[in-house]
Amino acid sequence: MTAIISAAVIFVVFAVGDMISAKTKAIVSMLLVTSVVFLAGFWTGVFPTTLFADSTLLSMAGLLVTMLLVHLGTTIRLRDFGAQWRTVIISAVACVAISAAVFFIGQLIIDRGFALVGAPILSGGVVATLTMQDMANKANLPDLAVFATLVMCAQGFVGYPVASLCLKSEAKRIKAQIDAGTLQVDVGAAAAQNAAAARKKLIPALPDKYNTPNAIIAKVILVALLSVWVSSLFHDAVNKLVWCLIFGVLCKELGFLDEDALGKAHATGIVMPIITLSIFTNLASATPEMVGGMVVPLLVCVVIGTAAFSVVSILVGKIFGYSWQMSVAIGSSCLFGFPGTVIISNEVSESTGTTAEEKAAINAQIMPKMLVAGMVTVSITSVLVAGVMSSWL
Repeated sequence: MTAIISAAVIFVVFAVGDMISAKTKAIVSMLLVTSVVFLAGFWTGVFPTTLFADSTLLSMAGLLVTMLLVHLGTTIRLRDFGAQWRTVIISAVACVAISAAVFFIGQLIIDRGFALVGAPILSGGVVATLTMQDMANKANLPDLAVFATLVMCAQGFVGYPVASLCLKSEAKRIKAQIDAGTLQVDVGAAAAQNAAAARKKLIPALPDKYNTPNAIIAKVILVALLSVWVSSLFHDAVNKLVWCLIFGVLCKELGFLDEDALGKAHATGIVMPIITLSIFTNLASATPEMVGGMVVPLLVCVVIGTAAFSVVSILVGKIFGYSWQMSVAIGSSCLFGFPGTVIISNEVSESTGTTAEEKAAINAQIMPKMLVAGMVTVSITSVLVAGVMSSWL
């Protein structure tokens, strides 16, 4: 199959996945839809097993994933973390709890390899999946690489409904307080805080006429190069993607990188699909028997992980005075992250509030917590956990 035909097939499948995800309000994730379509295509012979390789898109994935991690670092606002420090602790502890429970308890029930691969992925996202797939491929264990994809696809089935139900209950609780006059929320505070935070950086920004998309991308690649070099200095004891995230945050705070760098360069639209594609590469070699044999390990990981984040989130949230509904919703962000955290918060606020003021007030209570939680779990903690656990095989 030619490169152009292969790429066309892949992006049509992605587009269908996006449409179904939008129609079901992300309960059926794009990743699940595309996995099912690709598997069906490979098993029936409709798609050649060389589909991904023929597209030539994968040749860029290794570079783009380092750029993506640097970019994620530029989307993290440290001042938001300071304002939501309780949320940071709850979400980080929940993320670690999922990984620890799935690995240490899971291996008592299922194969240790499945527990090890599933642990950081269930508490993370694309980057954690790629990290554990890389570990499995280096160890020549293709079944674990396929399992990584299945865990990634299954987590949203639990995360989205749990978060939606808990936030709906929390929104009703907030609305009752607003109606009773016991809660008043200044919805303009966040905007004022962000405006005040627009301070001078140590490294002056490039003038707009020079700060072109090419210049922005060049700076991102230079930071990615620095991260890979530092990782090699320590003999990859800490995964290079972790360094990319750290240096992304630091260089954005110093002023070298733009906030939301790849978004400002209008590059995320092509970067994300190519990186996402690399998750599915092992599906071409997956057989029905292989996938069928992974159903039980998958269910074990999901059940243990869900129980772990629910219990731990409630306990830690109780210490900080959060309701159990808000605490569980924060913990569930491990299973889907941004932008799902924003989408669900908006949907719940719109459906619960009766006036524009009420909707804004409810959103001001839940949105900042969910936004920070998703960044802490998927973009930071799970990346760190995967970087550590990838050396445990």
